[in-house]
Amino acid sequence: MRRDKKLPINGVIDLYSRSAEKAKLTVRKLDRDTVLIEGTSNSLRFLAQILLALTEEQDCGFQLSPRGAGSAWFAKDAELGIYLHRLPCVGKKPPQGRGIYKRPLRGKKS
Repeated sequence: MRRDKKLPINGVIDLYSRSAEKAKLTVRKLDRDTVLIEGTSNSLRFLAQILLALTEEQDCGFQLSPRGAGSAWFAKDAELGIYLHRLPCVGKKPPQGRGIYKRPLRGKKS
């Protein structure tokens, strides 16, 4: 699947939903410092296109969870979800409230 024109995130999801080969990601912690993101070429292409689409979205955040919204995109052994956040955030407040930031963002002074 090629991404010839700029698709919004929902367009990427629609495109891959109709694909014969379903995109399934596995996300889990390998060790204290490393997270594994694993999948077929098609699955990784899906994630790459989601990342590219986020660069053009009005909303600065997007989340997929193996036990919530987006669970269809995860393999059964997936342990962790993915939260993608583009900086700078265009809104006045972060997408999940201030709680997701444990330290000031790079380039931002509190």
